[in-house]
Amino acid sequence: MHTILLVEGHAEDRVGLASSLRASGYRVHEAANGRTAVALARREQLHGMILERRLPDMDGLTVLDTVLALAPGLPVLMVSADATVDEAVLAMKRGAADFLARPVKPEALLERLAEHLARAGERGAVPTPPSEAASQMERLGIIGYSRAIMDFFDKLKRVAPHGSTVLITGESGTGKELFAQALHALGPRSRGPFIPINCAALTEDLLERELFGQEKGAAPGTDEARGGVLEAAHEGTLFLDEVDEMGLGVQARLLRVLERHEFRRAGSVRRSVADLNLVAATHANLEAAVERGAFREDLYYRLKVVTIAVPPLRERREAIPILAERFLADIARQAGVPAKRLTPEALAQLQRYPWPGNIRELRNCLESMTLLVVSPVLGLEDLPPEVRGAAATEIVLHVGTRMEDAEREVIRRTLEAYPTIKDSARALGIGLRTLHEKLQKYDLRRKK
Repeated sequence: MHTILLVEGHAEDRVGLASSLRASGYRVHEAANGRTAVALARREQLHGMILERRLPDMDGLTVLDTVLALAPGLPVLMVSADATVDEAVLAMKRGAADFLARPVKPEALLERLAEHLARAGERGAVPTPPSEAASQMERLGIIGYSRAIMDFFDKLKRVAPHGSTVLITGESGTGKELFAQALHALGPRSRGPFIPINCAALTEDLLERELFGQEKGAAPGTDEARGGVLEAAHEGTLFLDEVDEMGLGVQARLLRVLERHEFRRAGSVRRSVADLNLVAATHANLEAAVERGAFREDLYYRLKVVTIAVPPLRERREAIPILAERFLADIARQAGVPAKRLTPEALAQLQRYPWPGNIRELRNCLESMTLLVVSPVLGLEDLPPEVRGAAATEIVLHVGTRMEDAEREVIRRTLEAYPTIKDSARALGIGLRTLHEKLQKYDLRRKK
């Protein structure tokens, strides 16, 4: 028996179609809104979905993206009362198996559903949500599923059991420490401690003492011996965040730890064994730092035994509704205020904004709104000005557009979407100098 998720905001239509589906031998789960649909998709094994394009709490395309991230290849039939050719094309590009315009007869809908289920069965690809992976991610604190984050988590799971040195790259605010904790929890030393240290928060001398510890009298004012985090992380995991900020002297000592698995406290001749996993993280380009002489090349290659990149939030927009809902609930609980909810228009705008500060910026935005807005409903007018006024991020270029014209338009729109020229350069994947040259070439306005 095939299990179908029916997502329809109109109660009368939903009840009638659910009855027709059950009469045809299907098991049916009903959802009146997008949040319920996503929750059911995460919990239940599905063979197909019938999805209303416009729902009371979110865009049907958002539900489509989120569900297909959980179950790639799931046959989804989208239905719309005011369908256009452009909407149909967009839905199919996003992964919908079919797009039907209302009014549609139940018999015709059932016939199309049977065809798509049969094709999925022929491919041997009748998908079910990866409930085990989803629950595993949930236990590890990873929320907001998307194709990009599921691919990333799959790499994480493959790497974790081997205890290799891992370099996690990604923009600020993407949650690199959370994923380092997941690596630890899935790894061979999960019963040991997880010790994080931010290399940018300490001077080189303090960082060296924090890492390696010191003996009594090793430096003026040191009246007692003190162990470092290398000892504290014994049989566990040491996480070095913003490793690019580590001074060259400390880099040399860390390299010895990785090569010989031993270290010495400052002022000591006794060697201690470094039995731990090392995970490092950076938002900087370490190769460029090596070229500048700011980072040791030999240490760089030791750290990047395995490199995995956390996708920025703009590459996993389908996760924003789930993240926003969870953040709003957490913020309200911590602040001791009633939980608030977003209007569909406000949620759609959150998905359009490029979030240069990533998940950290999203949470801060929602926290500010929760504390400042009196109404229990957060609307478009309540969003911060930079979020409310964010430019659309999709660009339409016609076949035959000259390369220079296409490049100029992409740069212009990126400058509009991001708050600073530095963020724009990062989004475009080019250096600041290169971007400045192109701004001059195309006579585009510079940002600060």
